[in-house]
Amino acid sequence: MDTPILYGDRIYLRRLTEDDVSEDYVHWMNNPDINQFLESRFLVHTIESTKAFIRSVTNDNNYQLGIFVKENNKHIGNIKIGGINHYHRYADIGFLIGEKDYWGKGIATEAISLATAFAFNTLKLHKLWGGVYSPNVGSVKAFIKNGYEQEGIKHSQYLCNGEYVDDIMYGKVNPNE
Repeated sequence: MDTPILYGDRIYLRRLTEDDVSEDYVHWMNNPDINQFLESRFLVHTIESTKAFIRSVTNDNNYQLGIFVKENNKHIGNIKIGGINHYHRYADIGFLIGEKDYWGKGIATEAISLATAFAFNTLKLHKLWGGVYSPNVGSVKAFIKNGYEQEGIKHSQYLCNGEYVDDIMYGKVNPNE
């Protein structure tokens, strides 16, 4: 399925291509301050490995979307709708704001809103869900602002910065159904 460009007030989302892989993108993936709440932090990323990742998730079961600033077309992060289960019509949603200058400005909230609308209205999914490391307060707030509800906690699930933290599960059911 072709993915349209999804426009918001300050950002737009579009499917990533290998051409979007830059030194900045690879830096996000290798920077411990930026990737501290991502499972991908355990790998060393290169231009080629990141391009290979983009190739591997470009299909009808995964939508790896770049987050771009409208005013300058700067790629500042990613959001994914992935692991789509077509039978039960659900998927995982996850995101990263890689450019620290855009942290705390509501960009993740806007990106989640755009991706959720796409998942529900275009992909016709019934439900989206995502897990959040408990210290990741910004992500918790972004999910809640978009109407996601806490559905559960996996206690002491992840080793993060030397201590075990909870994985808080958030979900949202398509309100149009």
